[in-house]
Amino acid sequence: MITEIKSITEISRHLENIDVVIFDLDDTLYPEREYVYSGFDAVGELFPKETDLSRKLKDAFLAGRPAIDEVLTAEGLMEFKDKALHAYRFQTPVISLYPGVKEVLKSLQGYHLSMITDGRPEGQRAKIRALGIEEYFEEIIVTDELGGTEFRKPNPISFTMIHDKFGVPYERMMYIGDNAVKDFKAPETLGMKSLYFKNPDGLYYGRQ
Repeated sequence: MITEIKSITEISRHLENIDVVIFDLDDTLYPEREYVYSGFDAVGELFPKETDLSRKLKDAFLAGRPAIDEVLTAEGLMEFKDKALHAYRFQTPVISLYPGVKEVLKSLQGYHLSMITDGRPEGQRAKIRALGIEEYFEEIIVTDELGGTEFRKPNPISFTMIHDKFGVPYERMMYIGDNAVKDFKAPETLGMKSLYFKNPDGLYYGRQ
């Protein structure tokens, strides 16, 4: 069963008969756009200030274009693409939780709190460290660490791993995510409860 929510702070209304609460990360606990902009700032630091590269990358991103390729090409800097990608992927992110999220995580400490997140391990782990939330979770699965991108959602393996770890029936597990395209296929098939955070700030808002 999938229920739509407009804020993470609404979770407390949906905890009846739930023992395991699983969160997505990007655009669920914090705005992924902040990570993207932080990465563009890290790339911009590689080049002279007068190139204004960070702003150009953000403008291209907001226009829905492949920012790094487009801007480096336009600036005649494509020879530095590998260095730019490294700076982006291995940045120390400047990001922050959505309002109320830390209070929600603290309030859920009586539950088996877990996280399932897709993406490059170095980036996802850096986000978690930057947000200071690792201590709240009993289990954190970065799906790429299971063996590659094929383990990303909607692959159900990460959900079954958490089910096996805690020995809780699927119907007593709940997942919270923001991506209607991929987040809820596995939980729905497994018989879990799901909360769809319909996040207008999210990068995937409006996609079905």
